[in-house]
Amino acid sequence: MTTTFKYLRILVADDDVEDVQLVKESLLENQVKADVNEVDNGQALLETLRSTTSNNKAKLKPHLIIMDINMPRKNGFETLKELKADEDLRSIPVVIFTTSKAAGDIKLAYELGANCFITKPQTATEWHNTIGKLGRFWTECASLTP
Repeated sequence: MTTTFKYLRILVADDDVEDVQLVKESLLENQVKADVNEVDNGQALLETLRSTTSNNKAKLKPHLIIMDINMPRKNGFETLKELKADEDLRSIPVVIFTTSKAAGDIKLAYELGANCFITKPQTATEWHNTIGKLGRFWTECASLTP
């Protein structure tokens, strides 16, 4: 059974604190109701998700992951590959949100199972617009597993 959500649990994986803050501010500004948690590297993302899966009463799995590809310890591509290979985690949608515009990065992200690839905007206004559209898509249009 799938359903649309008016409230999202989002896990942001990005080592740029300012970018994470812009995501949060943009969701708020666009009145997208979301509980946003954050990690600063791919290894921490996987550890967080696995602890959620093994102890689902303590935390709930996110409805959506927004992930950069340029992170320390484990980059976004390595993380995405491992995430999509894990039977308990592969159904979580992943949006790659990165500075890259490289065709090879876009192709690889989709080959590894990304649900979307977005190049980070240049201005705060563009950030707010892009994240607002992304939030509205996942709350108003998309169906997610509960």
